[in-house]
Amino acid sequence: MSSSLINIAMSGLQAAQIALGTVSNNLANSKVPGYNRQSTVVNQNGGTMTSVGFIGNGVTVTSINRQYNEFINQQLSEARAKQGEFTTYSQQISQIDNLLADKANNLSNTIDDFFTSLQNVVSNAEDDAARTTAIGKSKGLVNQLQSADAFLRKMENNINRGIANSAESINNYAQQLAKLNGEITRMRGGGSAEPNALLDQRDQLVNELNKLVGVSVIQQDGDSYNVSFAGGLTLVQGTTAYRVEAISSNADSSRITLGYDRGFGDVVEIDEKFIDKGQLGGTLRARSEVLDNSRNQLNRLALVLGDQFNQVHRAGFDLKGKPGEDFFTFNNPDVIANSKNKGSANFKVEYTDTSVVKDSDYHISYDGANWKIQHASGKVKVDIAAKVTGNTLEFDGLKVEIDPTNVKENDRYTLKTVSGVIGNMAVNIKDASKLAAAGNKDGGASDNVNAKKLIELQNKKLVEGNASFSGAYASMVSTIGNQTSEANVDLETQNNITKQLYADQQSVSGVNVDEEYGALQNLQQYYLANAQVIQTVTTLFNAILELRR
Repeated sequence: MSSSLINIAMSGLQAAQIALGTVSNNLANSKVPGYNRQSTVVNQNGGTMTSVGFIGNGVTVTSINRQYNEFINQQLSEARAKQGEFTTYSQQISQIDNLLADKANNLSNTIDDFFTSLQNVVSNAEDDAARTTAIGKSKGLVNQLQSADAFLRKMENNINRGIANSAESINNYAQQLAKLNGEITRMRGGGSAEPNALLDQRDQLVNELNKLVGVSVIQQDGDSYNVSFAGGLTLVQGTTAYRVEAISSNADSSRITLGYDRGFGDVVEIDEKFIDKGQLGGTLRARSEVLDNSRNQLNRLALVLGDQFNQVHRAGFDLKGKPGEDFFTFNNPDVIANSKNKGSANFKVEYTDTSVVKDSDYHISYDGANWKIQHASGKVKVDIAAKVTGNTLEFDGLKVEIDPTNVKENDRYTLKTVSGVIGNMAVNIKDASKLAAAGNKDGGASDNVNAKKLIELQNKKLVEGNASFSGAYASMVSTIGNQTSEANVDLETQNNITKQLYADQQSVSGVNVDEEYGALQNLQQYYLANAQVIQTVTTLFNAILELRR
């Protein structure tokens, strides 16, 4: 009987030791990201039937369970992917908003200063100082345009580097997940207990990957995680990890995007519309929806101002009675061939009416018989109706002449309409005497007729026929400001959703230090009680031995 009592008490001591170890592990890992609280499951041992009834044989520890709710974790995972997207999107466009809304460097004020300096030329057409000041103000305008454009170009370069870093991180996560899949499958196949620590590590890796790019997870045969992204592309299947690469876009080699290595030695460009979650999704969204548009709008503004000013300036005469030259110089449109083209074509593009030019790039494709033109921006590609004369296309203030000698069916090109205007923009007039203020070559030094016409440009609605220069810029600033405000509201809402789901997840899986401390005290009493049984049995056994002596 004493042997049975000791065995029962020993089973209690062993259970207490294991449970204490579990609580201790919970406390030690309470600050570890991704740790799921564990609990010890204790059941009674099978009893023994005796003449006096069924007598218990103590307890046994059947498992150490990981407190995990798959449904809540899936919801939290989706929320974190959106949170990652909204956070990055908000951060990116806030940079643009801060740039454009900076009152100390407001482009609208610089435009006004330029035209104000021309008013001084009107008042004193023969004054060399007034003319020199106007040229200086024009250089300040160009410098500010170039400064803003350079900032946006730098953002583009940073995004390119960010995509490369994201690709490297995605590959690292995928490799670690594939390795953990193998270890977990092997341990479960060996019939040992659940590898809780490895399961936590794997789920935490999925969480980090999900925040980066947004993934879908399917558990295969209860063991391996199969992970996919971007509309179904497989990243991890069992113990196999697939790779992504940062590659130059087929349509524009200066633009970095994400490519998928299918394992056959070729890397396929991923359509960015499928990468719509996580930090990378937010980055790509900010680039396509805001950064590209902002650069195009800014460059279109510079184009219209520069070209319309040039037209009026060429119609005037300088102090020596010579016809005016171009006041500003700037880049023409550029056409980029798709890297997958099998043929080639030569393009000559010129502006025919900058007042109707749009702030958009275009896709030009050849179907074997005809050329097709579409807006490159927007999720829905809209066909453009062009005037076609032989191999010449005219649309949206542009004239595109094509030499199709070597073109092949399905060849594609991107027409960069305005994005390069500011890059090499400069003031062409260096000599103040060449400022064409006169309306007549014999008008003399005081002739200010053409200078007045130059000033009239300030308030004309020349930007796409519906806005002045300052009005177009103000509209641009307002649009970005509204987008930034909406992004911040979306982010705040998503942060609250994620916070609530995290609280729900922690209520199941998180470690509450106070609760664990309470459990520790209970287990201490449980342990001491079982030890007391052993001590009592030992005392009784010794008493019996003393009686026999």
